[in-house]
Amino acid sequence: MTDTHVDERPGILRPYPTGPAGPRGWLRDLLLGARYAVSGGRDGWVRTALTATGVGLGVALLMIAASVPSMMEKRHTRETARSVGITGEFRNPHEKDAPRGSDTLLYQEATTDYHDRRITGGLLRPDGPGAPLPPGVERMPRAGELVVSPALGRLLSSDGDKLLRDRFSAYRKIGTIGDAGLIGPSELFYYAGDDGRISPATGARRIDRFGHDEDDIPIDPVLVVLTIMVCVVLLTPVGVFIATSVRFGGERRDRRLAALRLMGADLGMIRRIAVGEALGGSAIGLALGAVLFLFLRENARDVAIRGTSVFPSDIIPSPALTALILLAVPACAVVVTLFALRGVAVEPLGVVRHAVARRRRLW
Repeated sequence: MTDTHVDERPGILRPYPTGPAGPRGWLRDLLLGARYAVSGGRDGWVRTALTATGVGLGVALLMIAASVPSMMEKRHTRETARSVGITGEFRNPHEKDAPRGSDTLLYQEATTDYHDRRITGGLLRPDGPGAPLPPGVERMPRAGELVVSPALGRLLSSDGDKLLRDRFSAYRKIGTIGDAGLIGPSELFYYAGDDGRISPATGARRIDRFGHDEDDIPIDPVLVVLTIMVCVVLLTPVGVFIATSVRFGGERRDRRLAALRLMGADLGMIRRIAVGEALGGSAIGLALGAVLFLFLRENARDVAIRGTSVFPSDIIPSPALTALILLAVPACAVVVTLFALRGVAVEPLGVVRHAVARRRRLW
């Protein structure tokens, strides 16, 4: 704040500072604005709540978007860990299998369609007691036994799916496949013990382990550019939403700033107080967005989009992108607030809108 004193010339009043100047004064103004964000009665709380809600929703969406690389990587890792190569009629006849031994088994992929969903599985016939176990399976299923994914188990146990149960009537369910053996929680997948129907002649492969090593394949630069463009297009509405939310209740804020001008605050202090108020609301929004993200993460198992779902443990935001979000959201709030003040003339006796912005010099 500033106060006034009489100049040496009679009748002339000049402002003079009454508090700390420099960075300490700026920090005081920012903290004063943040205090206004969490005070001011019911109207102030409503404005802060609206701002925090808008910022929180945007932050939650941005953190989910920052988790996409982790989700894709973990899904691909689990898919690679359970793969055995191509089996059945599309198998390469020149591809060599593992030599038969007590630690090998015959594997053949088996698929079926139920309504609009694909059910995938594998038929297993171990050659000895040391045969490798599929990921997520505790015990090797014997002939006529079946282990299923949780989603397929729920489908088989429902009352309206008798036709599907008839397809698996020759098998007895003995267990459930764990998360390590599934691409996603909604995947319809199973392993069944073979009773002698599969063989190398039917396209089965003899393997001594599940999974295979993959060579690092460089990503096509065109694909990288397209991915960046898609992310920008998808996240631009989120940025607009955040920018709009921090302007809720701008008229009441302007009247408060006019009152501060009447008390002696200069234009620089007014801008810093407005920035502090926007930072206070965005800080609450960051906390709310983190809580909302954790809530959505814990309930991600129950959500499937076009048959695709993810485990909660897969949703891990990239540290670099998370740091960028934590910096970009408050910066967006500050920029929007300062841009909004360019068209407002805050004077001690009121607020004048649509003021003509001063031309800036080239520097």
